[in-house]
Amino acid sequence: MGKLSNFVDKIFGTSSTPEGEPKSEPVADVATDTPSAADDTKSTPEPTDAATDTPAPTPAPKKPSLDDIFSVDTSSDADAPKDEPKDEPKDDTPADEPKDEPKDDAPADGPKDEPKDEPKDDTPADEPKDEPKDEPKDDAPVDAPKDEPKDEPKDDAPADEPKDVTDTDPVAVPKEPEKVVDLDNPDRRLVTSIADERGYVVGFSIQGRSHISNGTPCEDYHAYKELAPGWRLFITSDGAGSARESARGSKANCEMAEKFITQLLAAKGWIEKNYMPTELEWYIECRNIFLSMKSIIFRQAEKQAEQYKADKEAALAEITAKIEATEDLVARGKLESKKHEIIADINKPLSARDFNATIILMLLTPQGMLTAHIGDGRMGYKTKDGVWKALMTPHKGDEASSTVFIPNDWNQTKVPAFTMSDAYLPDVRVVHELPAAVVLMSDGCENITWSCYTRDDAGHYYDPNTPFVGFFEPLLDEMNCDLTPEARVDRLIEIINVGTRAGKSEHDDRTMLLGVFK
Repeated sequence: MGKLSNFVDKIFGTSSTPEGEPKSEPVADVATDTPSAADDTKSTPEPTDAATDTPAPTPAPKKPSLDDIFSVDTSSDADAPKDEPKDEPKDDTPADEPKDEPKDDAPADGPKDEPKDEPKDDTPADEPKDEPKDEPKDDAPVDAPKDEPKDEPKDDAPADEPKDVTDTDPVAVPKEPEKVVDLDNPDRRLVTSIADERGYVVGFSIQGRSHISNGTPCEDYHAYKELAPGWRLFITSDGAGSARESARGSKANCEMAEKFITQLLAAKGWIEKNYMPTELEWYIECRNIFLSMKSIIFRQAEKQAEQYKADKEAALAEITAKIEATEDLVARGKLESKKHEIIADINKPLSARDFNATIILMLLTPQGMLTAHIGDGRMGYKTKDGVWKALMTPHKGDEASSTVFIPNDWNQTKVPAFTMSDAYLPDVRVVHELPAAVVLMSDGCENITWSCYTRDDAGHYYDPNTPFVGFFEPLLDEMNCDLTPEARVDRLIEIINVGTRAGKSEHDDRTMLLGVFK
């Protein structure tokens, strides 16, 4: 129990930020070596022409061509500064403009009392304020104010006189509204890409557009491990958007499941015996594993509740100090909103449901596939004959986007076990067939990869739950190209993220694990 206790304490660290997470071998996180496009666009200043302050044209980045089904719309509404016209050159100043007239007899408020009905439609709002004060207005040329020299003293100008924004010091412009969020460049929480003579495995967990907008990290996670020659373990987990610690919950699900499956194989000797369990045996073992995971989550939530509250109180003090030191109203408003969230967290004790996350796992053996899941998402495989099939029925509730998670009350004390979407909890399968390819994903990827919603003859919608061949076959054509592991995972993310119209409109976090075997 000592080793398991240390392992549990390690994966349930109190930090709620996903950065710097240890990755299990042989997972290769190439994201740490490749800065995201989002970081580049935020940190690099726009080149300008020093003489005109006009942004220099930036050549559009070259995108690799994609097949029609993955055509990427590379056009973007970049909000680079537009060529706003500066004050027009004023070389047309009439030579006889009354600039040097004596000013002794001019009324003090002469410029302010200029008749409103004077035909001055062509006069710019930032008109120079030092018009000769003793010149009779009726005799002045209509366009004389246009040609007033820019360097005349302006001490008498009213404080609220409108000014040309192009001449405004950029330091005085509020910074917050200028920040640009690129929704098509998500943060990569974890990427996996390995290849050898037997095939390749590629996967990712990336931030959704809604989380990019509000600054929330990705709450999905995944794991892949080759336990022995011919024995491969694939796991994905989708953190619940309503759970405060779902990012930690999804990571814990993957790491605990990997640990328990490894212990199961060692205890039962399945690898040495090359043993394929029956569906009942597999169901019992998976149910016990998921119950153990649920129990650990409950204990950890109770154990961390006091420290969680202390951490939130420290965060409240820190953000309160920031609010007091911030003058920018936009930034201050955002900090106030965050402060209210922290106060709500302090008033609500940490519970097991704060770690809500789904789990999907597949154990690929030399004799076939063993699968299990709790929650939604999709899982399927391609047969050696080229047919794509589903491997699970997602657990979906009556309400939109509702499902079940590891810490929930899915383990009912009745026979048969509790069901959801006409599938048992947990839902397990034993398939005596070796695949040509397998895929696991969170529900953020299903709208572009799966046939999910179809209307029958009576006009009712139902879920056929079949992989979309028109997506997966071109995808494999792309992935089977001679690519480096890093290039393969980049290509997969590009296709899922922006390669289709449905992908460009998806707001949820996305996780996918794809394995292709020779």
